[in-house]
Amino acid sequence: KGGAMYDVNDNIRAFANFGLVEKPPIMDNVIYFDGTVASDPTNEKFQSMEFGANYRAGNLAVKANYYMTDWKDRNLTKALTTGQGSSGDTEIIYLTGVNQKHSGLEIEAYMQVMDMLRFNATASFGTWKFVDDANGTLKDEANNTLGEFSYALKDLFVGDMPQTSFALGTTLNPIDGLSIQALVNYYDNNYSDWSPDSREIEEGDAPDRGQVWMAPSYSKVDLHINYALPISIAGTQMTAFAHIFNVLDAVYVQDAVDNSKYNSWGTKEHKPWNAEVFLGTPRYFNMGLKVNF
Repeated sequence: KGGAMYDVNDNIRAFANFGLVEKPPIMDNVIYFDGTVASDPTNEKFQSMEFGANYRAGNLAVKANYYMTDWKDRNLTKALTTGQGSSGDTEIIYLTGVNQKHSGLEIEAYMQVMDMLRFNATASFGTWKFVDDANGTLKDEANNTLGEFSYALKDLFVGDMPQTSFALGTTLNPIDGLSIQALVNYYDNNYSDWSPDSREIEEGDAPDRGQVWMAPSYSKVDLHINYALPISIAGTQMTAFAHIFNVLDAVYVQDAVDNSKYNSWGTKEHKPWNAEVFLGTPRYFNMGLKVNF
């Protein structure tokens, strides 16, 4: 890994970073739960590049960066329970060449409007996709190759994480020791969770290349209050705090599973009625007293 930073002038600093990492797959993708061991697993490779700039002038600070990350030769496993193979029991398919490309723009801004008022804002615009189709090798318990499979992954979006997000925070300090922050978060392009092994290309059938279901965008508001008490006991400093999460009690889909195995309705077409959804936490709060010795 390496990087460099250059001072363009008194207000602007440009930077660039590059990284190349090679690592073995995680244990679960090499040794299966029944003790089956993959033979000569391929190392996973990560190549990352980032460049951007920092701007600071007076009470304003802005950072912007663009990133590109290539994840190559990711390894996955899939249990097959159709009785194929010499054992007649569960066999294992090892998927190789599961490649992804993540790229996007990230922006952070900070402004101290006056002593008692501060604004913070962030924005993230990402595009995370599978690059190519993948191959799978069926192994029996003795690690013998029983067959080869292909999986239609090219150009499908990576799921289980919003690829677009915004945040805006406003912080007030009306008196010494008191901080009140309202934080608004917005999330979009939140594709359902799914597994590459669900896109097996069946002989004689057209491959399923439909995008997974994308959950509706949503926003929520959180409120954070901290007050450093102006008294101390035996030299300790005490801070009272209160946090209210999802202040407006918004109802939103935080996570979803595409074409759910257990809760899909009708023909599986990557539609809302095929998804299993998990709603976000309703409004809740906590409060307490922190003591620093």
